[in-house]
This record gives sequence, C-alpha cells and structure tokens, in this order.
Amino acid sequence: MALHSYRSREPRTPRVRCLSEPTLVAAGRDWDAIRVEAGIGLRALRFLEACGTPVGPVLCDQGNGQAYFLIPPGAARRWQQEHTQALGEGSWVVLAPPGWEDGLLRWVTDPADSPAYTAPADLTIALTAAASGDISPMTGRSRHAERQL
Repeated sequence: MALHSYRSREPRTPRVRCLSEPTLVAAGRDWDAIRVEAGIGLRALRFLEACGTPVGPVLCDQGNGQAYFLIPPGAARRWQQEHTQALGEGSWVVLAPPGWEDGLLRWVTDPADSPAYTAPADLTIALTAAASGDISPMTGRSRHAERQL
C-alpha cells in the first residue's frame, strides 16, 4: 500500500524544540494534534514506519494512556476519524522537551529528529488499520496487503 508523501514546510514550532520542561502549549497555530489511545497510536506508528512513510512528532502520555500525533495547523477542523480526538484552535496539549526522560511524557518520535508533521491522509489510513486490528505484529504492515503479496 503506497501512502502519500507529505513534505512539510520548515516547522514554525521552535518553542517545542527548545522547551526545557513539560509545558502547556496551545494547539492550532503552529500545529494541531490527534489524540488516540496509546495502543492504537503505537500500532499506527509501526504501520507508518513499515510503509516507509515520514512520521512527525508523536508524544505518548503514560499517565492517561494517550498518544498525540502532530499534524499541520488547521487540519483538525477537517479531521473525522473514529476513536480519536482532533485538537486544534482552542485546545491545549502538554508537550515535553525533545529527549525528555522524566515523568510520564515520552516522545516516541522526537521532534528534533522528525519531520514537522505527519500527513493527515497517511495518519487516517494507519489509524484505521490499527483500530481494526489489520496490522501484522511482526511487520507492522496490513495483513490484507500481506495476503495479496
């Protein structure tokens, strides 16, 4: 399955990359976020990686069992995906500094080492596969696609 390639512009989020401690940051200006149950989010991340798709920053909050994918600003307004919550203008997210290892926040895909965003179309495909359980635990790829090989 070929996913869309998303070429993000240079991120407007230097604050995220320069944080020194977890900070409550407003969504909707520099980025939006998609919140999803961490297990589904991590399966979706493995799916994207197995497909060779660029993945932007992904934050896991071990305290509430949620994962947050950063997507382009404004994309939350158009987001329609079951079992997720779009966080755009008017929403706030606690972000950790890159490489943060204290507490319950962890970057699974660090903002210092990744593109600025995950493409919403790619994330939709990955989350759909992850939520349906149509992902091989060995490869991260769609079981349906593997059967067709």
